Amino acid sequence: MTNNPSIDKRQNKNFIVNNQLLLKQYALKNHEIFGQCVIVVNLLLLETNSVNELGLIYNSSPEQSEPTVHQPISYIPKQNFWFKMIGLKIQKKYQIDIQAKNNFDNKFLIIFIKDASIEHFSIYSIKVANSKQTLNN
Repeated sequence: MTNNPSIDKRQNKNFIVNNQLLLKQYALKNHEIFGQCVIVVNLLLLETNSVNELGLIYNSSPEQSEPTVHQPISYIPKQNFWFKMIGLKIQKKYQIDIQAKNNFDNKFLIIFIKDASIEHFSIYSIKVANSKQTLNN
C-alpha cells in the first residue's frame, strides 16, 4: 500500500464509484439471504480494480465456504465472527456501533482492510434507499 493516506482514500473512493452498481447488486443479493452485513474489500488480496473481473455477482452463493476477511471481496453477515471483530475495531476507532440495527438502515457498509491485523482500514457506505449513491468516509 502507499504511504500517503489521501491517495489510499482516493483509490478506495474510485473503486466504489467505478463498481457501485455491481457492489450494490452483490449486497442486495446477499442481504436477501443473510440479512444485515458489511462488505469487506481486502486490499492485500485484491489484484484488480474491477469487481466484474472477479465474477463476484455471478459466482457468489450461500453454499460457498464461510465468509471471511481472507478473500478479496466478501459479504460478512451480522452473525459471523468477522462481523463482530470488525465491529469492535470500528467502535474503537470511530465510536460507531455497526451492530445497532438503525445505524445503517438503507445502507451497506464497505470496509477497506489495509493490513493483516485489521488495524488500518477505512469505511464507506452505499445508500440503497434510492438510486442515488452516497459515499461517506
